[in-house]
Amino acid sequence: MRIVSLVPSATDILVELGAVDELAAVTYACGVVSKPVVVKPCISTENLSPEEVDRIVSSASANGEQLYLVDYGLIESLKPDLILAQGLCEVCGVTGDIVTEKLRSLAPIFTLNPHTVKEILDDILLVGKLVKREREAVELVAAISAKLEYVREYAAGLPLVRTAVLEWLHPPFCSGHWVPELVELAGGRDIGVAGKPSRRIRAEELLAHGPEKLVAAPCGYSLEKAALEVERFCGQNWVQQLPAYRCGEVYAVEADRYFSRHGPQIGDAALILGEILHPEVFREKAPQKTFRKMM
Repeated sequence: MRIVSLVPSATDILVELGAVDELAAVTYACGVVSKPVVVKPCISTENLSPEEVDRIVSSASANGEQLYLVDYGLIESLKPDLILAQGLCEVCGVTGDIVTEKLRSLAPIFTLNPHTVKEILDDILLVGKLVKREREAVELVAAISAKLEYVREYAAGLPLVRTAVLEWLHPPFCSGHWVPELVELAGGRDIGVAGKPSRRIRAEELLAHGPEKLVAAPCGYSLEKAALEVERFCGQNWVQQLPAYRCGEVYAVEADRYFSRHGPQIGDAALILGEILHPEVFREKAPQKTFRKMM
């Protein structure tokens, strides 16, 4: 089978299922460097500030402009048997509705569009079925579920920690979809709403929520890059009024791998949140070098 993955989360799933050799092509953001790249961003954001990125994305969305270039010719030449896309976020990657019109005659296209933890696990099972690795998918889901259940069990009954997981810092966006669900699982109460999209929030909203823990998880950012943005974010007077800042409970996380993607890493994301919110219970349970206390 020849598979074209147009979303990093699908690539992550395929790698965990042992189907990396069947990958025919990936996106620029996937971790498999030995495969042809068929999706690239229209504009490089590497040297842009978060404010500039936000302006570009907002303008493109308002004007119906595409943020990604898809090499349809290369995809066609690869003669794929299966194409995996996503329908969750037009900012994070090319969406299934865009590619379906041009590629539907080429191969079956399946769009992953999870909003909850259960839907992520269901997508893993679906991908396993599509690539004839159902047993491996069941085992992977069981392993992820064991981590989630561990966090749920040991966080049960602990005091709920007011939490703000921020998906972007300049301007601030709260987290959405499955992340607030993971926060609740780990013994917290996020400013974001489980199952709903992330959204821009005002300083007044964050101040009113009064987070005791602030977790910076800017979409697509590494731990090092997130940490740099946290330092700048915390330089604002209004941020310094937050309980999390005053108590030295501000964290940066490895967002790209553990929080931005809807894939096998959600079990580890729950462990990261558990250790941040309740270190007395989850100390050293999270994968190493996945988060950093900034104060």
